[in-house]
Order: sequence, then structure tokens, then C-alpha cells
Amino acid sequence: MKFRVTGGPEGDRGIDAGGRRYEPGDIIEMTQAKAQWLIDKGLLEADGGKTAKSTPAPDPEPEPEPEPIVDDDILDDLDDDDLDDLDEEID
Repeated sequence: MKFRVTGGPEGDRGIDAGGRRYEPGDIIEMTQAKAQWLIDKGLLEADGGKTAKSTPAPDPEPEPEPEPIVDDDILDDLDDDDLDDLDEEID
């Protein structure tokens, strides 16, 4: 199976395998079993950008909170006395 050297969390770490040095971005061929510990350390990923079996997928982006719904007609119908009453309830 082919794997790409990722460089680890810092992106600058290479690996030595089979008497050769592989730098980030290089492709290396080895069995899944031999590569597994390097995958677990974040140093290898399956070639083609797909993450290998036990590499966790990235966290999804959080969804933005919805905007509050404000009914302008309700606000237009309020007079100063209503607003004063609301202020007193809040305090």
C-alpha cells in the first residue's frame, strides 16, 4: 500500500525506512501493518489524501448560531410605557 509522509503535527518530520530517508510529501510503499504506528503518530497518511484506517477524521466546522428573529411590527406597537414595564421586569 502507498502512503504519503505528512511531516507530523509540525509538518517538518521525515521518516527512515528500508535504508532510505523520506521527507514530508514523499510517497513510501509498505504494508498497513508496518505503517500503522506511523499513521497513529500522524507521520503517514494513505496516498491520495485519504486518511488511513485508524487516523481520526478532522473535527467538522461548527455551524454558526442562527440569527435571532425580531418582529419589527411588535416593536413598533410598543409605546414608552410598555418599554418601561419591560425594563422593570428585567431589573
